[in-house]
Amino acid sequence: RFEKDWFGVDLRKLGLVRLSLGSAMSNPKELHELPQLSDADSSASEAPVAEPRLPFRRRGPATAAAALAAALLLAAGAAVASSHFGVTGAAAAQRASLRHHAATVVLAEEVDGADESEQGPAADEAENSEDEAEDHKHKEVEKKKTCKLAHADDKPSLFCWAVMFPSDVALIKSQFTGRAGIFACNDYAVISKEAMKIGTDDCGDDFNTWQEDLPTVSKGQYGVNAMTSSWLNVPVFTLCWDRLLKSGKVWEQDFTVKMDPDAVFFPDRLGGILLQHKGKPIFTTNCRYWGGDQVGKLFGAIEVLSKQAIGAYKGKMDTCKNLPWQGWGEDYWMQHCMNALGIPAVGMFDQVSDNTCPLGGGAPCTDGKKIVFHPRKDAGQWWDCWKQSAGPQMVAK
Repeated sequence: RFEKDWFGVDLRKLGLVRLSLGSAMSNPKELHELPQLSDADSSASEAPVAEPRLPFRRRGPATAAAALAAALLLAAGAAVASSHFGVTGAAAAQRASLRHHAATVVLAEEVDGADESEQGPAADEAENSEDEAEDHKHKEVEKKKTCKLAHADDKPSLFCWAVMFPSDVALIKSQFTGRAGIFACNDYAVISKEAMKIGTDDCGDDFNTWQEDLPTVSKGQYGVNAMTSSWLNVPVFTLCWDRLLKSGKVWEQDFTVKMDPDAVFFPDRLGGILLQHKGKPIFTTNCRYWGGDQVGKLFGAIEVLSKQAIGAYKGKMDTCKNLPWQGWGEDYWMQHCMNALGIPAVGMFDQVSDNTCPLGGGAPCTDGKKIVFHPRKDAGQWWDCWKQSAGPQMVAK
């Protein structure tokens, strides 16, 4: 507000009029058309101005002129700012005023929404980008909720797993890439001493190994210090079974299948054999030492336990862990464990071709009915055998 008689100068005579930071600011042309107010009108229409105050004393025309110029600049800045923000009426900056004997400056207060409008199109673009990113993220989450792996609904359901040592890494990764072997089961896991990413599944999730501090073991000498000439690996696999129980995965499927990585494996063929045993406590054997053996031996290329058999193991785990397993391989230990728990065996002698079994190996990979061909140590051998047994139709898929 500009009033008359400031430091003895009648401002109205100079053509100066009252400035209102209201509607007048939105139209600069009106600044010269507003009526002049008397002192009485001015004091009656305006409420006392808030602090802070910057007092000026009368020190002559030069001081007055400087103060007046400063006030005019402030008022002009307020007018431009008000016009820029589109502010009118009570929502505008409070006021800038000059009074007798003192100049009072009130800085414009921020107006609601001024920050947003000041940022303009750039702010709108950034906000739209954030909304799009959030929407994309939401869609991805919903997609993963509904995503299923290719064999998630196979019946009976299989949870398949293997232990991976450094020499098995390339073979395991190759099988995962081809979605074959244990990776064609309903669910699967790989346990290793060092955590490692194997790949990305069909739902876009990383598949990583389960890390366990697996102990180092040695091979036995049959008839000397062991019941096998293979690895004395019971400590490794008791630790793995502890991890499997802790994960809860073994309760989600009908059967749990432990596989050697170098075994060519067809889960769909296994499911056909196990269907009639669903819901029953069973484990499988797969090797005969002589033709009349009806029970057979459990060889570690493939070991199948029903969910009910695993329940029995969990309930009497100490019975199995307290067996005299020193000098045993883990497959020999598991069979003795199941026997001690009273779990019946189901033989798969004709469905498994294992060259380490006295009467169980040698079948050609062209046999389309075998569940397992063992061993195939490298990825090339493994896939050659898999393709021969799967046939052209499966290979094309």
